[in-house]
Amino acid sequence: MSGICAFFGHRDTPITFELEKKLEEAVYSLINRGYDEFWCCNEGTFDTLSRIVMLRVKQNVPYINLCYVSAYNPDKFSKLRQQELQEKFEIIYLPEFESSYPKFAITRRNKYIAQNADTIICYIKNNTGGAYQATSLAKKQEKELINLASLSN
Repeated sequence: MSGICAFFGHRDTPITFELEKKLEEAVYSLINRGYDEFWCCNEGTFDTLSRIVMLRVKQNVPYINLCYVSAYNPDKFSKLRQQELQEKFEIIYLPEFESSYPKFAITRRNKYIAQNADTIICYIKNNTGGAYQATSLAKKQEKELINLASLSN
């Protein structure tokens, strides 16, 4: 079996050692179930934590595929940023993600992720915001959700 896991969380997720450990445990659990592709983003602290954890996991499990799902055309990134991303991640970008307003690009990208990932590891405490909307869509699509906020003290 193979599977795709993606990450959604509030932009201001509090980063703690406990959350980092729970995230890493959830990732290894999915790898043990056969998951081999992980989609990361870059809009908030939970996204940053997810990328850091996945780069560390990749060192121990080199066969997994790490993808960076960009809401914006990567050609517009600085050359240094493009090189950094391409060295560590496969970049997924669909032109329809981008629109005249950046917020719409993120919403379209999140919808694509929610529809195409098999499992979402998330940190959702509030019933507002883009991460909440994306996980709600994933839930309607009957995707597996692992909410690390519900596992916290």
